[in-house]
Formats: sequence, structure tokens, C-alpha cells
Amino acid sequence: MPSQPAIPPLLSSHLQPASSKGPLGLVTSVLGASANWILLRQIYAALKVPSAQPVEATAGLNLSPNGGITCIDALQSGLGLQGGGIGEVEELLLKAVDEAKATSTRILLVLDGIDFLLAATEITLEDLLDCVMELREDADQKHQHVYSSIVSASADYPLIQRQQSPLEVDHAAFVMSIAHEADVIWGVRELDTGSARDVSGVLRITRGPAIERNERVPGEDFEEKELLYFVAGDGGVRVFEKGS
Repeated sequence: MPSQPAIPPLLSSHLQPASSKGPLGLVTSVLGASANWILLRQIYAALKVPSAQPVEATAGLNLSPNGGITCIDALQSGLGLQGGGIGEVEELLLKAVDEAKATSTRILLVLDGIDFLLAATEITLEDLLDCVMELREDADQKHQHVYSSIVSASADYPLIQRQQSPLEVDHAAFVMSIAHEADVIWGVRELDTGSARDVSGVLRITRGPAIERNERVPGEDFEEKELLYFVAGDGGVRVFEKGS
């Protein structure tokens, strides 16, 4: 496959800096369709903005703390796993934001896979939701450098629709609660017709309820889309419309 641009043309308008402060994006994925490529391109787009720096807390992506990125690897740092509870999580993230703002005036806060805390710790649904919302409120009130936030979470059928176990019920409630506060929702899933050699999955981009409530206004070029994508072995991504 020919070399692909870092930002696929069909996504360029959706990855532009937010026109208003404080937007929240939700990125969902399923087991057979990873959202890492979306998160990487959102981080890349943020790095292209002067004086911008992403701060990422992740359960599955190990980035080195250089090149303008501050990464807290949850598994290596023991984030939320050492008995400190949700207070430890919030304290560590706010400390990272404070350190990042020493060199940046615009910070993108990425909470990648933070829903794993529901399954791996004794942190409750209420505590985790409060943590996410307090991080955003603190960012607005005390940490003016945080410009926008992204939360990524799993949206597999057992976790969202089946809801038979307490974990499934809590996970579904967490994702739906974040979705209700989101400005934009990015969802990746497998093809409905099964696997294909030249298609990795489906990407759907929709306006979140926060936009519909007119709390914030998206960019003029924002358009809801459902696209196909292919992730090559070298990490390049081709995004295209159905039938093209």
C-alpha cells in the first residue's frame, strides 16, 4: 500500500483544534477493532498545535515521556492498583497536568482505557465517573492549560448490551454516562459482514449530546460520517467511504 498521510484527508476537519474550550470526546472500540490508531492521530494533531502537549493515562499503550507527550502507563505505575483508590488516580493525573503545563499552554488530556479500573480494582462506578468529571472541572477551573479531553472505552456486546453481571451493568453505565457528556463520539467496530483482506473495520463519527444541547459548537466543517478504514502493517491507515 502506498505511504499514507499521518492524518487521513477524510478526518482532517474532525481532528482540527477545538473552536471552544473544554470539549470531551469519547472513543469506543471492540475486541476485533482497536481504536489505538484514532488516539494516535488525535495526539499527533494536538502536537501540531503550537505550545500543545498531550497528557495520556493508558492501560494499553506504552509511550515514552518525550517528544511533547507525558504518558502514565497504568500497568507499570500501578495506577489505581496499589490500594490508593480513586484519589490516587486523580492525584497522579493532576500532577502530570501540572508538570506538563510548565512547557505547554494547551494540553490534551487522554484517558485511554480507564474503564479497566472497574474490572481490575475495587473502584466503583460512581467513583470513576466522579473522577473523570472532577478532572475536567479542575482542568477548567484550576488548570486552564487543559483545552480538551478524550476518554476511550470498550464497547463490546457483553459489556454494553447484555448487562447480566454487575461488571457489565457498571461498564455500560460508565460508557453511556460519558457518551451523554461528549461533544463528539468516535466508534470503531468490525465489519458487519465479517473480515475482509483490505478493510480493518468501520469508523463512525457522530455529534454527542453536548453538541445537541448547544453547550458547545463544533467546527463549521464538522460532519457526521460512517467510513471504512484499513490499518497496514507499517501503521499507516487508509480511510475511505463505502463503495470507493
